Amino acid sequence: MLTHHTRLLTAAGTVAAAAAIALTGVTAASAIPAGRPAGSGTERVQVMSTSTTSGTASAIAHGLFTAAGTARLGSARVGTISFPRGTITLSHHAGKGTMHFSPRTCLAIISQPGTYKITGGTGKYAGITGHGTYQLNFTLIASRTAGKCSTAARPAAQQELLRLSGTVHL
Repeated sequence: MLTHHTRLLTAAGTVAAAAAIALTGVTAASAIPAGRPAGSGTERVQVMSTSTTSGTASAIAHGLFTAAGTARLGSARVGTISFPRGTITLSHHAGKGTMHFSPRTCLAIISQPGTYKITGGTGKYAGITGHGTYQLNFTLIASRTAGKCSTAARPAAQQELLRLSGTVHL
């Protein structure tokens, strides 16, 4: 059972965290109006997704910049976001999370803190840097296979909410 919990926590946490981390750089950089000088400051981003099939998540950034954006979920450690004017690459490190799982209802509730770093950019985002922390809250209902909760199958339903906060320089 512990292995089952660990796999759920790892899979949910890394997929959701990669998406959220990637959005921090995306929304902050895309919010800079053309012709305006580069700056730095605190950026907060809220990322939300409910899809079990799409890797796209929605984000709203506010603080130094205000913007809306989307990102494709990336790998467990690196995310690359593409924009019409360039891309932003990020890395992240998950902290120690918690998970509560009910084998009777197949409900998993995951909480995962972590840190991120903007590692590069291309096009209009060349030279972007930044870092910060994030908090992932992920709730899912695992699919049932042969009457048991399945970690191998796509979840029956899920909701992820990530909140990021950090400094961006462009």
